[in-house]
Parts: sequence; structure tokens; C-alpha cells
Amino acid sequence: MRFPKSLSIGIRVPSVRTPALPALGPGSMSSLLGVALGAAFWILALLTCAAVLAFLFIAFVPMGPLDLIATSEDGGTSVPVPRAYFLFGVGAFAGYFAGFALILRHLRRIVYSLRIGDPFQPANVSRLKQIGLTLATVTGGAWIGQTLVSRLVRGALEPPSLFDLVTPAFSVLVVFVLAEVFREGARLRRESELTI
Repeated sequence: MRFPKSLSIGIRVPSVRTPALPALGPGSMSSLLGVALGAAFWILALLTCAAVLAFLFIAFVPMGPLDLIATSEDGGTSVPVPRAYFLFGVGAFAGYFAGFALILRHLRRIVYSLRIGDPFQPANVSRLKQIGLTLATVTGGAWIGQTLVSRLVRGALEPPSLFDLVTPAFSVLVVFVLAEVFREGARLRRESELTI
């Protein structure tokens, strides 16, 4: 049994698809990822610039040692902090933010290649390897920095253990495995193009 067609009254529902909003469909997740990665990249880039400006300000503007209060269970202790310690701290933050901004920059390019339908290109293999190296450098640098700070301010901060490196080490290994998967995908694509 067929139902009769409904009559059109001439009213159209406006389309929700606009250039500002990604379309819902197969590429919508990659579009959403691209927007999120772009926003995070620019936030980290601004934080990096702010840390570099603070580093330059501390390095070139004359000022005396500032007092740092390290609190412990028995109260607080006022410790004069030299300029070199502030330079080290601000420089460490600048390097940390810059490292993750570099990772996000490479991820944005990988997501862009996914959006255009060509993720298995040789450039993505080198991008993933650079992400792995940057992640390893940032993680190792943060661990060394925490160790140095815990030794400078004894009792106020616990030194990190080697077990704190287990999860980041697995993350770095996963990135390098993905780089090899992308390398193999690029090789298979190149072979299929040559056989056609």
C-alpha cells in the first residue's frame, strides 16, 4: 500500500551548512580536529611569545633578588632567589610551550592531509618522527627540570621518580609506531600507483 505524497506548501527549511561551521558527514571529525588544533596552536604560540618576552625582561631589566617563600609543614621559609633561577624557570616554560606548539603545528598538517584525502604521504612520516622526538625532548626536559627544582628547594617539592616517565615513554613509542605505519602505507600507495 502506497501513501499519497504530501503537498508542498512552498516553505523551505534553511540549510545549516555555513562556511563557519563544518558540515556533518564523513569529514566532520577531521574538520573539528582541525579547528581544535588550530585554536590550541595559537594559544600555545601566544604563551610562548609571552614567556620569551618575560625571559627578555628578566634578562635585561635590572632588578635585585626576589624573595620566594617555600612553605612546608612547619611554616614558611623566605629564600632569596637569584635572577639566574628565574631565567631558568621562564626559559623552561618557553621551551615547554614552544615544544608543544611545534607538535600541534605538525598535527595540524597531518589533519589537513587527512581532510584532502591523502594521509599516507612521505611528509607525514617525517612529521610523526619529529613529533616523537619533540615529545621525548619536552618530557625529558620537564623531568630534569623538576629534579633540579626539587633539589634547589629541598623538602618543598618531591623529586620525580623514574616511574613518572613510563606513560610518556609509551606515548613516544606509539608515535614512532604510527610513523612506521604511515611509512608502510606510503610505500603501498606508491606501489599501487606504479602497478596501475
